[in-house]
Amino acid sequence: MWRNTAARSEGVEFVAGLRSFLGRIIQVITGKRRGQAENMQEKVSAESSLSDDEPTKRYEAFSFKGRDRQCRALLRLGTQVFMLQPGFLVGRGASCHLRLSDPRASRVHARFAPVGEGWEVQDNASKNGTFLNGQRIKRAVLRHGDTIRIGQTVLTYEER
Repeated sequence: MWRNTAARSEGVEFVAGLRSFLGRIIQVITGKRRGQAENMQEKVSAESSLSDDEPTKRYEAFSFKGRDRQCRALLRLGTQVFMLQPGFLVGRGASCHLRLSDPRASRVHARFAPVGEGWEVQDNASKNGTFLNGQRIKRAVLRHGDTIRIGQTVLTYEER
């Protein structure tokens, strides 16, 4: 029993020494003494008396404006729905996000990318072409309800 108590005491001393050592390293790296405020706002908050329901820091609201459409851009293929993401690839190849079993589709047939608040489709120099609402395109900005034909496969672009 004496050995366990002695070992426990040594362990506590070791942890305390380690904390002190790490505290000194942090002081050297940050150039600040322990407990020193990170910025003036924290210093003011620490000095003023706060109630329990007030935050200790002021936080700014982050706006997702301009990303809302990108997050809600979808491709519909029959009953399946695929959410678009930057660099979304469609084709027969294994590297594509949407793999088609259409023999008239190229391995990497088309690419979807965000443009401003919308999306664009770009043909990847495919042999049979990419069609938007019946017209062959190389690159075009999409609107809600547009149909994209790749080989014999028809996709519908939706925004939610």
